[in-house]
Amino acid sequence: MKKLILSAVVTLFLTAAFAAEKSPSNPTASLNETYKEITKMLNSYPTFTGLDQDVLVKVRIAINENHEIVVMSTNTTNESLNYFIKNTLNYQKLSTAELEAGKGLVFLVKFTK
Repeated sequence: MKKLILSAVVTLFLTAAFAAEKSPSNPTASLNETYKEITKMLNSYPTFTGLDQDVLVKVRIAINENHEIVVMSTNTTNESLNYFIKNTLNYQKLSTAELEAGKGLVFLVKFTK
């Protein structure tokens, strides 16, 4: 019985190892230019003020057929911060071609007080 359980565990680990090797390489590594461009967009406007503490916001965007950013959602409850992110990024053109039309991206933005 112990050998059966042991062989099942070994088979499970080997299957997981082979499945992990076939997965695509790290997708975030190929989006460095996109991240740099989005960071520049968020930093080029006046900074957001009025925070009592540091805030980490998850932002979900999509790219439309004109290669423009469309902010789909943020996870912040602060309406001013939500407006700032959407107003800053919505319909800004990306010069990098790392993201194709119809593709989405989720990233974190840290706002400091």
